[in-house]
Amino acid sequence: TTAILNEVEIFVPPLPEQVEIGRTLRALDEKIANNSKINHHLEQMAQAIFKSWFVDFEPFEGVMPGDWREVPLGEVVEMSTKTLNPRSCPETNLEHYSIPAFDETRLPVFETASEIKSNKYILDKECFLISKLNPTTKRIWRPYCVSSHPVCSTEFMVYRARNPAHKDFYYSVIDSQIFTDFLLSHITGSTGSRQRAIPSETLSFIVIVPPDDVIEDFCDKVAAVYVHFEQNHLESRRLRQIRDTLLPRLMSGELSVADLDTK
Repeated sequence: TTAILNEVEIFVPPLPEQVEIGRTLRALDEKIANNSKINHHLEQMAQAIFKSWFVDFEPFEGVMPGDWREVPLGEVVEMSTKTLNPRSCPETNLEHYSIPAFDETRLPVFETASEIKSNKYILDKECFLISKLNPTTKRIWRPYCVSSHPVCSTEFMVYRARNPAHKDFYYSVIDSQIFTDFLLSHITGSTGSRQRAIPSETLSFIVIVPPDDVIEDFCDKVAAVYVHFEQNHLESRRLRQIRDTLLPRLMSGELSVADLDTK
């Protein structure tokens, strides 16, 4: 087989063109990496605000105000389990949120339903997701819902705030360390990938619920953070698409870097 491969002729752009191709692709990769760094900082910023307000109570003289309530999560958040059977719509293009997609790029994969073999949860823009699988690896996701058919793996728990205006607050609750610790204390399985969170038990988590005006003030503060976060992820998706489209065309000689400068 080595001998056969040695006989195969391939097109290689001239060295100066290879250098320019490398620079072009590197610029895209650097922008994607920079977006990831910014988003990590944005996540930390949102959680720092949440902890300051609702764990340390810094704006409230360090003490939980007396008119705040402590209630089970299930009173303020519902768990959605509405499913789609891909076989019912084999030609439909689905915006698929899966564990592998989260781990690889934190972006959904777009694929036809015929390529998907198991039922999926139906999503909308008001949902937020957290993985049941191996809770020691935190996977929490706000679906972008950029198409008409967003779905996710049933390895996620799908939450929705009962008051949609409070979504950012309850997303921050789910993203908090105190909820993560609760999740890790309510799992089945022995170790590693065999461990799973118990969805029904997550609804018994006791959440501190301030008056609506406090929740809305908090949501106003973090809204821009989450919008910026989503914009960065969607920009990174576009940059990956551009990179993956350009590379074969540049390497084959169909396009040159000079062509890109004129488009």
